[in-house]
Amino acid sequence: MKYLIIIYLSCSLLISFKSFSIDSKASQAVVIDYDTEEILFEKNSDQLVYPASMTKIMTVYLAFDRIQNSDLTIASRCKISPKAYNTGGSRTFLEIDDYVTIDTLLKGIIIQSGNDASVALAECLSGTEENFAKLMNEYSIDLGLNKTNFLNSSGWPNENHYSTVKDIAILSKKLIENFPQLFAYFSEKNFSYNGIKQPNRNLLLNKLDGVDGLKTGFTRKSGWGIAATAKRNNRRIIVVVNGTNSSRARMNEATNLLNWAFNQTNQKLLIDQNQIITNVDVWLGNKSTVNLISDKKIISTLSFDQEKLLTSQIEYTKPISAPVIKGKEYGQLFINIQGKPTIKVPLVAEVDINKINPIFRIFAAIKYLIFGNSLDEKK
Repeated sequence: MKYLIIIYLSCSLLISFKSFSIDSKASQAVVIDYDTEEILFEKNSDQLVYPASMTKIMTVYLAFDRIQNSDLTIASRCKISPKAYNTGGSRTFLEIDDYVTIDTLLKGIIIQSGNDASVALAECLSGTEENFAKLMNEYSIDLGLNKTNFLNSSGWPNENHYSTVKDIAILSKKLIENFPQLFAYFSEKNFSYNGIKQPNRNLLLNKLDGVDGLKTGFTRKSGWGIAATAKRNNRRIIVVVNGTNSSRARMNEATNLLNWAFNQTNQKLLIDQNQIITNVDVWLGNKSTVNLISDKKIISTLSFDQEKLLTSQIEYTKPISAPVIKGKEYGQLFINIQGKPTIKVPLVAEVDINKINPIFRIFAAIKYLIFGNSLDEKK
C-alpha cells in the first residue's frame, strides 16, 4: 500500500510582510553572489547593451587562458602594428613597430583601458583582430554567454557588438574563478608607459572596502557602466551596472548595490551534507525504517526577510518497499524562498535494507496493515 506524504515545515507564519528591496538608477543592473552563483538583484539584466570597454574583460580572459595553458608568458613580446597605433579612443600610448611585453599590454588594457593595447594583444595572439573576435565568440559559447556577440577586442561601438549585464557578470565570475592569480592585475591602481602615468579607471579600488576589480566602460549610446567585484570576510559579490548618466553615477550605483549585498544578505547553510531530513517506514524489510538524507550541502544567499519567510515541504511515498538501496533517491525536499526559484533537494537512503525472509512476509504484511508497524519494530 503506497500513498503520498506531504509534510509542510515553516520557519515562520506567512503574515503580511513587506520584503526588503533595493532599486538602481542604472538602466541595467545585476548583483551576483560569487560562491552560490545566485542573482540577488537584477534590473533588465538580459537586455542587450553595448558593452563598451567591459568587452576587455573577455580580451583579458583569452590572454589569461593562453598564459595559463600554453608557452605564452607575460614576458612574451608583441610588435605594435599601425592598426593598433591608430586605434581611436583611450590609449596606452604605444608606438609603431615597438616590441611590448604581454605584461605591459595587459596593464594597458586593464588599468588604462587602452584600445591600442587591446588591438595589439588581439593581433599578437590571433594574427588579426577579426580572428581574435571569432575566438572571443567561441569562448562566449563555452562560458554560457547566451546573449553576447563580439566584433572587436576593445569594445569599439558597433550595433552587432553587444552583450548583457548578466553575461558580463558571468564572464567576470569565470575569470576570477579560473585565473585567481592573474586576476591580481585588476587590483593594480596605476600604470606608467612611455613616460605617462595613469590611474586605474575603476575608482572604486580606492573608495570602497574590498574592491579588487574589474572594468569600466562608456559609449554615448550605452551610457556609463562598470563591472565591479569586492571581497569581504571571505565572501565575494559581483555587480554589473550600465546605462548611468555619468562616471560618478555608475560608481554610486555600484557602491550602493555592493554595500546592500554585503549588509542585507547572508549566505545560509540550508541543508548539510548527509543531514537526516526524515525517517520513513520500510515495507517488508529487515529494518522497519530508513533515514532519508541529503547527499549534498545546500547554501543559499538570503535577505533577512527571505530567511524569515522560508518554507519547505517533503514528498515521498510511504512505505518504501524493500530492498532499499543506499544512495538511491526515494523522495524530494522542496525549499521555497520568496523571490527565488524553488530549490529541489533529492532525498536518498542512508543505508541498505534487505527484504525479510519470504516465510515472514505474509505475517509482516498483515501486521503492517493492521497496526502500521513492520515485523521487527519494537514497542
